Amino acid sequence: MTPPARAIACAVFLLSFGILFLLSGTAIADVPARTAGEEAAGSIAPEPPRREPLSQERLDRWRAMAPEERQRIRERYRRWKELPPEQRARIMERRRRWRELPEEQRRYLKDRRELMKDAGPEDRVVVRNFFRRMRSLPPEARRAERKKIWEWRALPAVEREEAMRSWPFYRGLSGRERETLRWFLFAGAGERLPRE
Repeated sequence: MTPPARAIACAVFLLSFGILFLLSGTAIADVPARTAGEEAAGSIAPEPPRREPLSQERLDRWRAMAPEERQRIRERYRRWKELPPEQRARIMERRRRWRELPEEQRRYLKDRRELMKDAGPEDRVVVRNFFRRMRSLPPEARRAERKKIWEWRALPAVEREEAMRSWPFYRGLSGRERETLRWFLFAGAGERLPRE
């Protein structure tokens, strides 16, 4: 055998020996895990999420849905999964706070949402400006304003108007804007604006 061929054969032998040595080492290291079976694998694997079993009622409701409704739900879920984690966390926090509200407040807020759907473009601008102003307040002042509004709901219309005039924001509104804001804050569910 020529010297270059011998050098190549020696290199191949060493390389093969090294590979076999590495493979046998991992095979030896795996023996305890294999003998321990699933116990060893389960100890390092993350636990699968624990989900409550799907109730028959929910399953029946899903099956009774129209295909378009199912597709809409799937699409919302897909969009939810694409949201950044911090945005999902904010949404979950809002949902948690919503669930903690007393039923009366939840009903009031649902009614306000329905009123906004029925409002005209000019009326929506007034309400949005009101909320923009509320969001600009520090948290303590915002809570105090919400409390005032909640208390004003129990007052007769004349006293409520007088109380609202103590509000600098309210004094700066035109007559039509005041009417819109009073309607939005204090109207019952489905109640139309008086000028309509």
